[in-house]
Amino acid sequence: KDPLAKTHFIAEGEVTFKSLLFIPEVQPGESFNKYGTRTDNIKLYVRRVFITDDFQDMMPNYLNFIRGVVDSDDLPLNVSRENLQQHKLLKVIKKKLVRKTLDMIKKLEPEEYDKFWKEFSTNIKLGAIEDSANRTRLAKLLRFLSSAGDKLTSLSEYVERMKEKQEHIYYIAGASRAEVENSPFVERLLKKGYEVLFLTEAIDEYAINAIP
Repeated sequence: KDPLAKTHFIAEGEVTFKSLLFIPEVQPGESFNKYGTRTDNIKLYVRRVFITDDFQDMMPNYLNFIRGVVDSDDLPLNVSRENLQQHKLLKVIKKKLVRKTLDMIKKLEPEEYDKFWKEFSTNIKLGAIEDSANRTRLAKLLRFLSSAGDKLTSLSEYVERMKEKQEHIYYIAGASRAEVENSPFVERLLKKGYEVLFLTEAIDEYAINAIP
């Protein structure tokens, strides 16, 4: 199957490397069973010689669905895999891979983003909870059900629609849209003209509370 999106780039600076990253069209079946374990999704080459794909944390856990290749001339060829895992340049590479991945996701067209969200929404919500360094970027990728209509909304779209002098984002958590829509709390807010986000998945409340 064709990937949902891909990005090819050359990074320069403290370490120079080339990389090709892509998002598969569907969530790999074993993703959450393997959450936090070693993956072979990113293959590392040094001067076009394959070194390893046996990584504990080349990508953060929440991006364990990303597939890709990294090739660098700056890493030593003769270093053991264990020492390579601790190599300071590898940490720089990891940081850039995460940024490039989040940029690739952000640039998806609305229709593609809908497909992406259907498959990988839990990953992005876990990222908002776990990755404090990229939380602001991840917050822009979150989508929630809303009283404003049937379509999912981003937090920035909610803020654009806020009433004058409204200082807070209103939300309610529950098992389903039908349940939260019938809440007296929601009815009171809707009567006053406020929009309410509906958090209908267990992880939603943790994700929204993690956002600064």
